[in-house]
Amino acid sequence: MITRLNGIVIAYACDPRTGSEPAAGWGIVRSLASFADCVVLVGPEHAEGLREWQAAHPEDTTRFVVVKEPAWTGFVPRTRTGRFVTYLGWLSRAGRYARSMDLHRFDFAWHAAYAAYWLPTPAASLGLPCVWGPVGGGVTAPRALWPALGLRGLVGELVDCVAVRLMACLPPTRRTWRGATMPLVQNPQTLARLPESLRRRAVVLNHAVFAEIAAPWTGPRGRTVVFAGRLEARKAPWLAIRALAYAPAHVHLLMIGDGPDRRRLAALARRLGVEPRVTFAGQLARPAVLQAWKTAAAAVFTGVREEGGIALAEAIGSGTPVIVLAHGGARTVAESLADPSRVSLIEPQSADVTARAIAAAMTRFVNAARAGDAVARERQWDSATEAATMAASAMARHREATGKADRIEQVTCA
Repeated sequence: MITRLNGIVIAYACDPRTGSEPAAGWGIVRSLASFADCVVLVGPEHAEGLREWQAAHPEDTTRFVVVKEPAWTGFVPRTRTGRFVTYLGWLSRAGRYARSMDLHRFDFAWHAAYAAYWLPTPAASLGLPCVWGPVGGGVTAPRALWPALGLRGLVGELVDCVAVRLMACLPPTRRTWRGATMPLVQNPQTLARLPESLRRRAVVLNHAVFAEIAAPWTGPRGRTVVFAGRLEARKAPWLAIRALAYAPAHVHLLMIGDGPDRRRLAALARRLGVEPRVTFAGQLARPAVLQAWKTAAAAVFTGVREEGGIALAEAIGSGTPVIVLAHGGARTVAESLADPSRVSLIEPQSADVTARAIAAAMTRFVNAARAGDAVARERQWDSATEAATMAASAMARHREATGKADRIEQVTCA
């Protein structure tokens, strides 16, 4: 008989219906369900999706607790900074809720979503073996591309750099560094930001490992390259449009997403003479995005500050060839591909050189799709085993540090 563990999971973002960070939180929770019964503290935004999923899966033992955001956050604007402030308020309330539970019955705590190396987590102060992450926050835009970020992008880059370094100096963050039993980091850049004592016990494990991947597409592919992401400086969608200007006329670009740079991107397409070959689809539901990837000649990922790679992992899982700016977490994920013929890693150089390299990759994959070349399915990561390994490692380290025997000596996936 296999004895299951009990865990507390802090996952502000956790939703089976969406991608990005909510998909990462959801993937970790589902991986944990293979060997543990968990209480998952989630933000109110994802309550509906979780209720729908539980109604369809009554056999699941995971308990989701919706922790409300503080009342004062209703007056905070829903800007990027406002959402961050709201998250900090929620995190404090989630910590109080966790400490109110009977902690003696739990075997581990895991901070699973919106984890950054410069932010504290209450999971590290519960007196339990703590898995922290995967955390990001260490990736900055390649210096060679700074001139092309525009004034807004460059100011944002500099402000973020200063803010991150200040937050990393706060006493609660330093306490988290000391209390995290099993630190997981998204990429080597974040690992390099950690102090030596923390770096020695950290593991590089991108949260894309935990993504739930749909079945791959086996039908024909078109001549369209797909960009899916927020239209803002840090995603560098302008790189994809500039690349299109160097690609032949039979290459087309589908831009999925919305954001503050949409008008500027449309103007750029007109100025470069590629407007007829660019389609701005706006924000689409996740199933539509997945379908667009499946039937595309390739997917292009140009983010200059990518910590993780959930969208990239989903594109890879669908069997789609990918063009990836070789930087940050996206590079970490792309380099794990077993079939290098299906990935084109573009080293970040000047904007013009980088755009030309992306154009060459676009052309190669579109020509291959037109020729009907088959695309083999890429291997998937064993997320349940990864989760079990991290939980077991945290428990073993906690036992060694405290001298207390854990309730269960071995973690086994069901």
